[in-house]
Amino acid sequence: MARLHRAVKVFAVAWIGIVWLAFSPNAATVRANVDYGVYVQDEAGVLSAQTRQELYNRAIWLHEQTGTAQVGVVAVKDLEGRTLEDYAVSRFRKLGLGDRKKNDGVLLLYEDAGRHVRIEVGYGLEGRITDGKAGAILDTYFVPNRDSGQLDLAFSQTQSAIVSEVAAEYGIDASGVTDRGLPPLEDGTGGSWFAAMPGYAKLILGVGIVFLIFLDFKFTGGAITFFVLNLIGRRGGSGGGRTGGRGGGGSSGGGGASR
Repeated sequence: MARLHRAVKVFAVAWIGIVWLAFSPNAATVRANVDYGVYVQDEAGVLSAQTRQELYNRAIWLHEQTGTAQVGVVAVKDLEGRTLEDYAVSRFRKLGLGDRKKNDGVLLLYEDAGRHVRIEVGYGLEGRITDGKAGAILDTYFVPNRDSGQLDLAFSQTQSAIVSEVAAEYGIDASGVTDRGLPPLEDGTGGSWFAAMPGYAKLILGVGIVFLIFLDFKFTGGAITFFVLNLIGRRGGSGGGRTGGRGGGGSSGGGGASR
């Protein structure tokens, strides 16, 4: 009987361990919850997870290379009754993009309700990204992609053009700067190998788990089950990924362009 008791414990631990691996969040799920800080704020939910990661990585690269410059991307549902220009200036100052003294920040703002977009430029970069150049960037990259329904591409190409301009101001070559960080994320909610299993395999696994949990409660009072559930809770709650960071206190006076 004692041997049977020990064997049940071993099998229960093994099976519940499988449950832990199947249902606990893996690296992809954790990355989906990354805090992008001032660099990417998709309040309108118009960007894919992969594009958010790409925009963030490119913005982080620029900040690391220059030490101060910051390019933020914000997508909102509506302007709350304000003009695009007024909202952009207010949001820019709230984020504090760029250095407080250099004012080397740029904001790419998109309003989903009216499909309007604006590039708001910090004081310190108005010589590099003039109103005319900001308009040309939007006309070349954002507007055509937006009108063809390719918002992800619109954001990616426009931010890339902005980053290139800011980098050039600092004498830095930004050519070839793409996603330097984590592998592309899936848009789905999976993230575990359980999600990829066929239906019959899920059924067999589920029945086996229920049976072993039953044995666990019968022989150990559920000690193993509660222990593994506690581990799952800790693992799931520990994710946070990289943090996006804060603005440096930069400001803008209304320079830029809208479309």
